[in-house]
Amino acid sequence: MFQSKKKFTIIGNWKMNPDTIEEAKSIFSAISRQATKNSKVMVVIAPPAPFIPVLSGKKIHISAQDVAGEPHGAYTGSVGARQMRSAGAEYVIIGHSERRAAGDDDKIIAKKIAESLSAGLRVILCIGEKERDNHAHYLHEVREQIIGALSRQDKKKIQWITIAYEPVWEIGQSFDLALAPALIHEMAIYIKKSAAEIFGKKQALRLPVLYGGSLNSENATAILRDACVDGLLVGRQSLDPLAFGKIIEYANNLS
Repeated sequence: MFQSKKKFTIIGNWKMNPDTIEEAKSIFSAISRQATKNSKVMVVIAPPAPFIPVLSGKKIHISAQDVAGEPHGAYTGSVGARQMRSAGAEYVIIGHSERRAAGDDDKIIAKKIAESLSAGLRVILCIGEKERDNHAHYLHEVREQIIGALSRQDKKKIQWITIAYEPVWEIGQSFDLALAPALIHEMAIYIKKSAAEIFGKKQALRLPVLYGGSLNSENATAILRDACVDGLLVGRQSLDPLAFGKIIEYANNLS
């Protein structure tokens, strides 16, 4: 499948890892060297919130993993979008399957997106079906997530939004069971078609779509080459500078 050259975005979601600032700095420094060598790629790292202020790299952008749906107030343990922005985050991941499993519904996700955009954060909206069925009901689930999260957002800020497609049923499976690139391409088209209901066709076609299922340095190459996505949202392998560096390097070679 032919894919024209583009500037890929490779995002590493560290989740609740590593344990210490020293480890975080070491991993980040190694990834920064890879990003510097492969400057055609947009590299974004989403570390745990306490590490955001201490991580910096000219070639790496920083993302928060989540924000509160309220700007401020009596919400013990929550961190607002403006606070994340002040700490150094440029991006924020919203609607990740793990946050949805913890209770974030479309209404909460929409509030978090609105707060983030207002605070000047770029949004990485995660969507994806819990399971696949033979009657394509999963397509309705994905569309409803898009409509629920984005229908009331400021239409002028679509350029601040990226969608990461993560089929929930696939996460944690062996890498060779990941969706074929052709199927990922079909979903990317469907996602943009659904977004066009909100933003119009012209704007929706410009909406970046990333893939965030089961990824490693081996299957990532075929997905970047053949799935016609704009990049990847990488989980546990983003904590391995060698493996993550291979993904960055391959994306750079395709750009």
